[in-house]
Amino acid sequence: MRGTNTARKVPLIVALTLGLAGCSVADNPVVRWAAPAKSPTSPPSPQVSRESGAAQESGTPVPTPSPSSPAAGVRLTVADAKKEVAAWVARHNKLIKDPDWWDEQARADTLFAEGTRHEVVIDRGHVRDGRKGRARKPIRLTGRQTYYVPRDQPDIGEWFMLQATYQGQDRAHLLAFWRARGESFKLAAKTPLHYGQRVPAPRLDAEGYATAAPMATGGAVAREYMIFWDYDQHKRAGRNGYRLARDNFSRKAYATISKGVYAGYQSFSTPWGFVTRDGGSVFLFSLLNHPKSIWQVLTVATYVRKGSEEIQELAGDWYA
Repeated sequence: MRGTNTARKVPLIVALTLGLAGCSVADNPVVRWAAPAKSPTSPPSPQVSRESGAAQESGTPVPTPSPSSPAAGVRLTVADAKKEVAAWVARHNKLIKDPDWWDEQARADTLFAEGTRHEVVIDRGHVRDGRKGRARKPIRLTGRQTYYVPRDQPDIGEWFMLQATYQGQDRAHLLAFWRARGESFKLAAKTPLHYGQRVPAPRLDAEGYATAAPMATGGAVAREYMIFWDYDQHKRAGRNGYRLARDNFSRKAYATISKGVYAGYQSFSTPWGFVTRDGGSVFLFSLLNHPKSIWQVLTVATYVRKGSEEIQELAGDWYA
């Protein structure tokens, strides 16, 4: 996580969104759609080869279903997701060649959604304050890539997750991509894994597609994070059933960060998530301030084991 110390309850950056106000979907993402999803406690699907499905690693051939026997109900394939990531990276790297690309909010909105839209506002504020070292850099994906593509998708759009490494960085990133119907994919959330952490294997169906985790569960996890990081409500953490595990990275970081900055959030982005092979769940989401006063974003990836209410933190990145 990264941040800058300042007086308590004084925003690090106060920047108008110039277009985000009224457009954020983070106010109540859990009720945006009722995505079909199996419960994390449902019986496991038959074991299948990773080569055929949504936890596909880059470099492994992706079989193409024949027209006479398409995968039932599949709207987005792993091959589709790989092509969409390549296209997004190309658009991203082309856009940021212009040093003032964020001066036009509409251009940023073609690439970023939810938590990353807020990150763009923060980055823009840093550059306008003369800290050009915070400017975005080109992305080069290297090494193995693992795609998590759910079969079940919401009616209003499609999403998937990706684990990949950036050139020049020693930690893999976990990213979520989303597109509304009729639009291109946008980067919705991203964060590097904490050192020593690994993403648990997903539960795959008979054709290798991931099982989407219930959004209500992701919302409960995200709300627990909001309470935990809110300086004024911190002592209420854990009362909704979920609680941060003792070795959770945020739990360790809170004591240090809370001494230098007031941390509090007013909403959270969509909790993208999948059911793990052992019946638990992985979620990736961002905690956000009010759209009109964006000065910090916390994006985390979490893991909750089957039958447990302890939240393990796999990844985290704090923008401020």
